[in-house]
Amino acid sequence: MKIGPINSFFLFCSGTSKDIISKCPSFEIIKYSTIGVTIILTSLLALLSGFYALSIIFDNIYISIVGSIFWSIIIFNLDRYIVISMRPTKSLSNNLIISLPRFFIAIVVAVVISKPIEIKLFENEINNFLELETLNRLELVDKKIDQKLDEIQIRKDKIELAFQKKVDIVNGYKEDYLCEGSGTCGTMIRGRGIEFQARKERWVNESAKLNLEKIKKDSIIKGLIEYEKKMISNLSEEKNVIKSTNYGFFDRVDALNSVNATASYFILFIFIMIETSPMLTKILARKGPYDLLVMKTEFQFESDFLNESDSLKILRDKNEKINQMNADVDLNTRKKLIENINAQDAFSRYENLKDDEVN
Repeated sequence: MKIGPINSFFLFCSGTSKDIISKCPSFEIIKYSTIGVTIILTSLLALLSGFYALSIIFDNIYISIVGSIFWSIIIFNLDRYIVISMRPTKSLSNNLIISLPRFFIAIVVAVVISKPIEIKLFENEINNFLELETLNRLELVDKKIDQKLDEIQIRKDKIELAFQKKVDIVNGYKEDYLCEGSGTCGTMIRGRGIEFQARKERWVNESAKLNLEKIKKDSIIKGLIEYEKKMISNLSEEKNVIKSTNYGFFDRVDALNSVNATASYFILFIFIMIETSPMLTKILARKGPYDLLVMKTEFQFESDFLNESDSLKILRDKNEKINQMNADVDLNTRKKLIENINAQDAFSRYENLKDDEVN
């Protein structure tokens, strides 16, 4: 049967031998062309998902284009190899057992391809979720700032209250010595007597201590104010960092699970079905004409190889025997030559001895 260029391309995508499939009926050609179409569609989806994923990671469009093309070629070759390596047997259970590693690879490929497309489909929902996440993080920082400011203010109020109590005590000492001098309290004697001098001296001493306490208090308050300014500056920087955060690909994958996990699993299931459909076709379908012709071709090749191996073995054994015979002949020839040499040498010695006796 003559195969057109379009079917030839799809048959190539499915890893089908054109020489063998051309001997099959048209329905077999259609089956394997459909498998090739599925592989092409999977590669196109891989191209789109790879481009979108790389565009999130890189800002350079050329890197995204080259990387997505490279990724789609990898997926194409991987799917093509999976389909080529499938050999249906008579038992469905054996087919399933043999195909388990290939199913695992196909599922992994489906997951990798589906995630970028899922992110693109739920782009608005993910962006809203991430914006809300940013607002929540900013709100947490604001609460943290308010909490820190309240803690600092409480500490400052405690310091001021403690100092004010000391001020009230010192002012009380002042009133004591003044009223003692006016005669309205204490000894009730107007004038600057011993009691007056004692109360005044106490006020002077406590006033000096109070001045030292004021210096210490002002220093602590100033330190708290500086810490407050530094803390506000740091938290403001943290807020700026949160506002300028660029969420990456894996952040969007995490957000996808939070936005709509059910829909994400549904889309993933569709991609798994698309990715595994060529294998399911070969597993569930009976052996067709193409499979039988492939088996026949493989058997014929194996038979020819074995016959050729046997012929080579026979020829090798024959050559070994000939070489052995040649070696034996060569050895016998050398032995006879040595014997002739020895005989000639003995005869020469006999002639020499005979000549000596005559002389």
